[in-house]
Amino acid sequence: MEQVYNKQEFLSQKNKDVLENLIEQLLPKCNGIANRYCKTNEQSAELSVKCFLSVLKEMLNRKEDDFEEKTFLKHFIICLVQTLITQRTGTLVADTTIVSVLKNSSNNLFSNSEYYKTLSVGEIITHIRKLNFIQQIVFNLIVLDNFSLSETAQILQHNELSIKALLEKTKYNLYTSVKSTI
Repeated sequence: MEQVYNKQEFLSQKNKDVLENLIEQLLPKCNGIANRYCKTNEQSAELSVKCFLSVLKEMLNRKEDDFEEKTFLKHFIICLVQTLITQRTGTLVADTTIVSVLKNSSNNLFSNSEYYKTLSVGEIITHIRKLNFIQQIVFNLIVLDNFSLSETAQILQHNELSIKALLEKTKYNLYTSVKSTI
């Protein structure tokens, strides 16, 4: 069952347990998400807290009285990605690939593979961190966090077809990385 938080309980400040419960429930999840997106543990820890507080403030300023954990985490991911993008200087976010037609293929590079099943979470994160910046973001958004191609394109302010091509390249690079270590 999805956890629902009521902003009035936070704002009334009568019950400190409500805020402690939110932090105990969501901050570890946010830390785990940030760990996948960031290149280092230090960057992950810093941005996790920054975006957690930013999203909490955003949720408390909304008109709606309640917010779900899923909504909080989605906004956290978007905040994290946008913060990472703004921290990059001198590098374009966009991939140079321009695609005019979507390939009607839903093949999964990992579907017939036993390679990924033997890896720990830490090893998987290490392989994800080996991807270049934009590939890492696209893989996390689409494959792990279940954003659609159009949502990802909107977050990254890029063409949906190019995001699709980049995703295929990313899956191949990740597969190659994992396969080379086993």
